[in-house]
Amino acid sequence: MEEQHIEEMKKKVIEAVSKCRICMSCYADCPLYESTRGFVTQGPSGITRALYYGIRWDALDGKDGQDLRDILYACTTCGSCEVRCKKSACNIPLVEIIETGRKLLVEKMVGPMPKQIKVLESLDRNGNPYGEPAEERTQWLGSIDPQDTAKIKLVQGDLKTETLLFVGCTSSYERDLVNVPGSIVKIFNHMGVDYGILKDEKCCGDPALRLGEAGLFEEMAEKNTKVFEQAEIKRIVTISPHCMSSFSQDYPDLPNNITIQHYTEFFAEQMSAGNLKPQKSLKKKVTYHDPCYLGKHNDIYETPRQILTWIAGDSFVEMEHNREQALCCGGGGGRMFVEIEEIERLSEKRVQQALDVGAEIIATACPWCYSQIADGIKTSGNEGKILVKDIAELIAESL
Repeated sequence: MEEQHIEEMKKKVIEAVSKCRICMSCYADCPLYESTRGFVTQGPSGITRALYYGIRWDALDGKDGQDLRDILYACTTCGSCEVRCKKSACNIPLVEIIETGRKLLVEKMVGPMPKQIKVLESLDRNGNPYGEPAEERTQWLGSIDPQDTAKIKLVQGDLKTETLLFVGCTSSYERDLVNVPGSIVKIFNHMGVDYGILKDEKCCGDPALRLGEAGLFEEMAEKNTKVFEQAEIKRIVTISPHCMSSFSQDYPDLPNNITIQHYTEFFAEQMSAGNLKPQKSLKKKVTYHDPCYLGKHNDIYETPRQILTWIAGDSFVEMEHNREQALCCGGGGGRMFVEIEEIERLSEKRVQQALDVGAEIIATACPWCYSQIADGIKTSGNEGKILVKDIAELIAESL
């Protein structure tokens, strides 16, 4: 990265943080502050102020840089602080500031956190953040009905498709999640959608971007964009909100004629048009956990709720914290790959909030949220009392 660009990033941070009145209203909705119970540096304006002085005092490397790294990389980048600041304060781009700080620390070879370095190495080497072999990415196909598998186009070379199901890394490799892409395939086939998946799909690059490795993200974005153009794709339907957000907000050269949708948007449209009709109602009481990169980052709150209302009717209930006030699962911003010391785990608190409203199922629409909440059910001792399900699974079960 050129020195001029580094100085521009520093200037951008200084100018943005200088506008902060330190009213601390952002702390009210910050999941990190909630889970650490009161460390001032581990709240949005505290984190950004630490970065401000790190730049001012030229303390971005050495022991000072490591201390700053531990502060910046604890953030889940959920966006709650920006929602609050926009409504009641100065509308400061707090998440953008934090991610810029991470880029600066990567340039200083201080960031990311030690355990996250393997994530970046695997993204570069294997095309996924989990250290899994690239050739095993489509093994999830073996877990679904062969009749459904037979209807999937495996897009490669000269084979084209207008609608692409972008499966994503977590849904491809996480054994507990293979039913999610399997459910979407079942629904697509039920509707007669003409679609395909990439035989050699690579990560969207979101982990690299959130961890501050801008160069690797740009390289991955460029390669994926070329693949999409070669396959003449017109619509990308993603399973993960993180993939959708990266494609729609962060890919610099993605053609404007490619429509990017999260699968809940696509299915809600189909339900509204009468092309997808649930045949069985969900009898269990279900609540919905808003993924941060679907809701706060992309303002998609109602379409998942429309789907759940169609499926569950009066059995759908809201948790205390929902929509813009929803509690983060704790897995975003690179937190999936590193443990942060917390007094109360966010996933466990979210499980308790669901139990408090009598829910038997926590529905979500993000692979990371699914994994975090499933883990929270186990660690809180609530196995057998409540389940986590992806909305795609619930739709498939209703057909």
